[in-house]
Amino acid sequence: MAETGAGATAPDVLRERMVTDLRARGAITSAKVEEAFLKVPRHLFAPEVAAEEVYGAAEAVFTKYNSSGRPVSSVSAPWLHARMLEAAQVAPGMTVLEIGSGGCNAALLAEMTGDQELVTTLDIDPDITARARTLLTDAGYEKVRVLEADGAKPLPDAPVRGFDRIVVTVGAADVPTAWFDQLAPGGRLVVPLRFRGLSRTIAFARERDHLRSDTLIVSGFVAMQGDSAHAPRVVRLAGQDVRLVVDEGQPADAEAMAEAFAGPRHEQWTGVELGGSEGVLPRLEVWLAGVIAPYGRLRATRAAMDGGLVGWVLDRGMPAVWTDDCLAYLTLRQVPQEGYELGVIAHGPGRERLAARLADAVVRFDRGARGAGQPVVRAYPRADQEVPARVTVDKPSVRLVIT
Repeated sequence: MAETGAGATAPDVLRERMVTDLRARGAITSAKVEEAFLKVPRHLFAPEVAAEEVYGAAEAVFTKYNSSGRPVSSVSAPWLHARMLEAAQVAPGMTVLEIGSGGCNAALLAEMTGDQELVTTLDIDPDITARARTLLTDAGYEKVRVLEADGAKPLPDAPVRGFDRIVVTVGAADVPTAWFDQLAPGGRLVVPLRFRGLSRTIAFARERDHLRSDTLIVSGFVAMQGDSAHAPRVVRLAGQDVRLVVDEGQPADAEAMAEAFAGPRHEQWTGVELGGSEGVLPRLEVWLAGVIAPYGRLRATRAAMDGGLVGWVLDRGMPAVWTDDCLAYLTLRQVPQEGYELGVIAHGPGRERLAARLADAVVRFDRGARGAGQPVVRAYPRADQEVPARVTVDKPSVRLVIT
């Protein structure tokens, strides 16, 4: 239990400061989310950590680790909680299912519905659900229903018409059929979804026979557990220093990729520039996933960049494409006026052709989609194979189409 020192700031003051900051940053935009944040005692859901850290956390506060030292439960950063709740558009009287229990988000949802009994939070881990029950009770939300269950499977006693909102607070690699079936007509699903090596929290709304996104948030979550967990494949191009992340079972010959990467490289610069605070690159990353395949992510250590083994890539990685014996990835270089130019580095026998292919896609985005707002992700049940699209992202339960 974290101690409260004589010089510590009272939690209610910290809470007000947090809300003021979230308003200023645009994470909170509605009165109902602001009111919920002002009421919920966030510090009670991470009692091992000082209140100042809980209210001011830039990233998640981890609350449980597995035997390998990997985090399996957390209290999300305030900005991410706020943006997800704004995207969920919860209104009084709605039924809400939360998948992934920490307690804090369930309390916020309870405030927004106006009735604790309308909120169900579940987790596959009995330790996490036991902790959530205790913390919710201690914080005054004892009527929130806490269940131990696999969130990817149907909930036997779900409302007949489905839940008005399903909010997933663990990283998912699929959109299970149960979420389709248990989402009410006009309902919304908010889920941190991994696809093509990317991680985006996506707010989906029902649109006839499928789900259509209207919000994408760059974010990271602890991974979902259970039968629906599908880890990506990591192809090592240069030991631990350079890796290719391959998702959705896309074919990639590890030996051929490593051989190509060890050979000569070709650079091609696109003339497409990014401003420092434009936020264009995250949109480009998702857009590319809908127009080019196979498609994944190249990650590299700082040592690999400093040693010239790779070009300048971001810590979270950069888009990559490949063929049977070639590999290409996006890179950056600084240009005047504090901007950056996008380029392509390619390896392998057909490196010039593959570089031109990826560079052409970047230029097409710049000319036709850069000013069009966020890409749209549609999720169709896999039983429906008649999906008009040139490139699809096939998950076990759904087919994603990105436009």
